[in-house]
Amino acid sequence: MKLHSDEQLYQKVRQADHEAFDQLFDRFWKRLFEYAFKMLQDREQAEDVVQEVFVQLWENAPKREIQHLSGYFFRAVKYQVANVIRNQKWHLDWNTVQLEDILVTDEPEVGHNVVLLKVVEERIEQLPPKCREVFYLSKKHGYTAKEIAANLNISPRTVEGHLQRALKSLKADLEHMYILVLIFLYL
Repeated sequence: MKLHSDEQLYQKVRQADHEAFDQLFDRFWKRLFEYAFKMLQDREQAEDVVQEVFVQLWENAPKREIQHLSGYFFRAVKYQVANVIRNQKWHLDWNTVQLEDILVTDEPEVGHNVVLLKVVEERIEQLPPKCREVFYLSKKHGYTAKEIAANLNISPRTVEGHLQRALKSLKADLEHMYILVLIFLYL
C-alpha cells in the first residue's frame, strides 16, 4: 500500500478499504494538523478539525470523486477552521492584550500582523489630536507619563487620562473587529 499514489488509495477508500484509509491518514495527518494549528493556535481544536476532515472523507468517499487529494485536504481543513472561528464565542480579555505588541514600528511585521497593524493605525488616527499625540509618545516612543507631561506642558494626571481614553476607545473598536480580522486572515 505504501507504493500507491494518494489517488489510488482514495479509490480504495471509496470501496471502504480501511487499510487504504489508514495509509492516507498516516500520510496527511501531521501536515494537516500543523496547518490547522498554525491558524487556531490550539492543539485540541486543531486535532478536532483534522479528525473531522478525515471522518467526512470516509463518510462521503463512496459518493464523491476527488482528483487532487492533497488540495482537497488543505481546503477542507481551511473550511473547518473557518467554521470553528465563526462558531466560537470569542471573548477577548483585553487585560492580557498588549497594544504595544501590535503597534506600527519602524520595520513592518510580516503576515497577518500587517492587517492588524493597519486596523490599529486607522483607529489611532481617529482619536482626538491630543489623545493621539499622548498615545504615540507613550506607546510608540516609550516616553513615561512624566516625560510626556513635561514635553506637552500638561499634568501627568492629564496624560494618564488621555492614555486611558485612547486605550478604552481602541479596545472597544478592536474587540468588534477582531473576529472579522481573524476570519479574513485565515480564509
